[in-house]
Amino acid sequence: VIMLSKLVYLLLATGSNDHGVINGGAPVSNVKIGIADTPLGTPAGAALLDGLDVFEVPSSNDGHPLSVYGIHSEGQTLDTGRRPVLMLHGRTWSAIPVYHLLGGPKNAAKNEPGRASRSFMEELYDSGVQPYTFDFRGFGGTPHDSNGCVEPNVCVHDTEDVLRFIASRHGLDKSHANPDMALEHDEMPVLLGWSQGALVAQLMAQKSPDLISKLILYGSIYDPLVRYPRAPLYTESSTPKVMEPVENTFDGAIEDFTVEGTIPPEPARLFAEAGLTSDPIKAQWTHLYHFNNCDPARIQVPTLVVAGDQDPYAPLRVQSELFFNLGRGADRTWSIMSNADHAVHLLDGRHRFLKLVTAFAQNSMN
Repeated sequence: VIMLSKLVYLLLATGSNDHGVINGGAPVSNVKIGIADTPLGTPAGAALLDGLDVFEVPSSNDGHPLSVYGIHSEGQTLDTGRRPVLMLHGRTWSAIPVYHLLGGPKNAAKNEPGRASRSFMEELYDSGVQPYTFDFRGFGGTPHDSNGCVEPNVCVHDTEDVLRFIASRHGLDKSHANPDMALEHDEMPVLLGWSQGALVAQLMAQKSPDLISKLILYGSIYDPLVRYPRAPLYTESSTPKVMEPVENTFDGAIEDFTVEGTIPPEPARLFAEAGLTSDPIKAQWTHLYHFNNCDPARIQVPTLVVAGDQDPYAPLRVQSELFFNLGRGADRTWSIMSNADHAVHLLDGRHRFLKLVTAFAQNSMN
């Protein structure tokens, strides 16, 4: 899987003969690609999708296929009365190991010690909400685009497209243009972003607040003292630099688990295995200076800020800066999860986090 992913990465990142450029601008693919061309298209990767519905949503910007995941969300199984929640993953790992670890009926049927489901998708659904998630470009089931890198503003635009897709499936319309829409359904999806995904969620909320009803900034790495540098305007070489693929590692996959006694060794190991299956090659982020536009004062939707009390990436000092500078025109809640680090939703005590997120999402603003 790693060798195959390296080949795909290099082809897309260098712009093979199957890719063109319009007006010297953004590369455009002439070849149909999708989840089958990603690590989740392999037998081992497809096994991680057990129990999920998989949708392909084309970007409205360039048509790039985005892999979106739901649960009991197809056809007659979709209960449009449930509050939809879209979850964004973080910097390194696909949404599948992050939000659907050990999920699905096939894993449940094994009934093996240490393999009980830690799927936050399943837990949210069982709590009465309708969860969705998707992979940014170059993660899990969403192929790299011909740029070969992950750009924050592109992630924001893709999130907008997925939110519109979800709203359409649930018959939601914030403009009140549909007179037949029930009042209890009259709220757009809730958006949850974790870690670096919380920065993407924050930018989306600042740019297009009409697409969401509420915002959850979970383990956000926002820090007003961090300014990401721009690339130099001029360089000696005119040849675009191609980033060499870097393999993800087992140790990198389990580094978020830091508080003793919060997760047993077996599920931590299985998370690493799932992560290395979905993302054997590290996604290369670029143009991180887009995150410099994160401004809590520009958030004008009800917002929940939540993190573990021992989260090394979201210290309480910075979380307080984020919370107290949120826009004054909307409700806001700050919650600190005790005895927890960065990946609260995967720990043994995750039921507290589940109840918090569910209550916030389901609480009507009417």
